[in-house]
Amino acid sequence: MPEEKPRTWMPLLIAVTVAVLAVVALLVLNAMRSDLAPAKQSAADACEAAYETQVPDGPAIVAGEIFAAGEWRELNELLASLGYLPRADAEVSGEVASVRDDEAAALAASGQDVMTIVWQLDDQSHATCVAKVAGDSVVPPVTVTAELAKPGIEPSPTPAE
Repeated sequence: MPEEKPRTWMPLLIAVTVAVLAVVALLVLNAMRSDLAPAKQSAADACEAAYETQVPDGPAIVAGEIFAAGEWRELNELLASLGYLPRADAEVSGEVASVRDDEAAALAASGQDVMTIVWQLDDQSHATCVAKVAGDSVVPPVTVTAELAKPGIEPSPTPAE
């Protein structure tokens, strides 16, 4: 009679470790999001709801960054780094930059803002949402762009049926 192999706890230990890591990751994401300013939180909530309504069978949102109007440089940098904006268009300076900064300052002074969210989706594509905010509340409608197009890439034509 062959000797019985000793049982190992390794599969259970691995499963518990993965579960603990998943819970910790969710807690960290929740903590990071709870640090959002109320206006950004409102924009995020409204945009996520609009995305779920407009693209119910689309890819899931896995991450995102929110940019206020005054953060247009950071938004341009992100879009350029992702390949959605030519680098030359992302680097704005001089009078155009001053105008954008003045517009953002005027919005802030009036208690308003325009939030732009760039999402990474679970299929590695990206989507955006733009929400106007007055105070800490979103002013409908929000604009969701479910699939960003890279510059110079034309969408494939739909075959004629």
